[in-house]
Amino acid sequence: MNRISFIIGLLYTFCIQAQITTIPFEEDGLVFIKVKVNEHEEYLDFVFDTGASIGVLDSTVAKSLNIKSNYSQSAQGANGSQTYHIATNQSLKVGSVAFSNSNLVLVDLQKLSQRSGRKIQGIIGYDILKEYQTHFDFQAKTISLYRPEDQISELDTFTKIPMKFDGTPIPQMELTFTLRDGSIKTGNFLFDSGANMSLLFNTPYALQHDLKNRTGKTIKGKARGLNKSTTYTKGTIEKLSLEDFEFTDIPIDISEGKEGVSASSNYTGILGAKIINRFDMVLDYKNQLFYLKPNSKYNKPFEFPTSGIGVEKVSNKILVSYVAKESEAYEKGIREGDELINIDGYDGKELNEWKKHLRQDQKETTIQVKDAKGKVHQVVILLKRMI
Repeated sequence: MNRISFIIGLLYTFCIQAQITTIPFEEDGLVFIKVKVNEHEEYLDFVFDTGASIGVLDSTVAKSLNIKSNYSQSAQGANGSQTYHIATNQSLKVGSVAFSNSNLVLVDLQKLSQRSGRKIQGIIGYDILKEYQTHFDFQAKTISLYRPEDQISELDTFTKIPMKFDGTPIPQMELTFTLRDGSIKTGNFLFDSGANMSLLFNTPYALQHDLKNRTGKTIKGKARGLNKSTTYTKGTIEKLSLEDFEFTDIPIDISEGKEGVSASSNYTGILGAKIINRFDMVLDYKNQLFYLKPNSKYNKPFEFPTSGIGVEKVSNKILVSYVAKESEAYEKGIREGDELINIDGYDGKELNEWKKHLRQDQKETTIQVKDAKGKVHQVVILLKRMI
């Protein structure tokens, strides 16, 4: 090879591999990255969320950093209309990339942190995604950013799927699904990696197609958004298809919301993290393309409710955040707000450990509970798939 060809080859290789920065992440249901805000030295724990059309900063953190709102605006969230207080023209640093003139909604994220079991100090998504091709590698636990014009190596090993935008910065994907009665349907779903569930159907679509009576056995659930809680119905569908990828026996959520994104008739519903995170992916907003490749979680069985108990960590206590009325736990007196003290000998305060114990199937389990009056009692229930 002559010198010119060698130099051209090096330049071509550099172009293909020239990511702007690589950002390590932690996965705990959602994807967490470190972000610096303004000139403060401390790195903050942000959720990287494709459903975040604007950055969010916890209001308590904002106060500690002397970041103040200078603008207010009403907007539709997942659970309804809300007035948001915004700090404009903030600087964010992710990896080696700085974003100036970013707007941050100041919201109390304490409830989300309590449900997650780990600190959530902010949320970021569109600020990054609109500027770069974004590559998520779940084995390496890294997010790599590329310029829109860069060629990414081995992209031909991914499946290319069209991305749509329809009046929102959140991308949409067309999905085909099979209901329990065998009927096959196609719908347009928001691609929301910050939604910690598999698939949600919006209220108008669910009512129009009578989903509650076409998804097998159901139970009631409760979800927490940024500002309020909503109830929904949990059921199952037989199959879900994303291009050539198929999943079977999938838990779904059916919205009962009357306002907000989940009450919109513009979309069928939301595709969430419990499916999205089964793929390594490249998101290319400029060319409106998803690139997906199955990762090690692709064939992992879906988790189904087995206890009917939701848990949260508040002031180093494990509390019941909701309990399904269809559950044995409810029949035996466990109620929302009760403190859980011990489960099969485990009395620690790691929320994920409690969730792990409560997710077992066909397991008789013993729970020590303190009710709202301070009375401690013991309950034995059989954990089993409920839907």
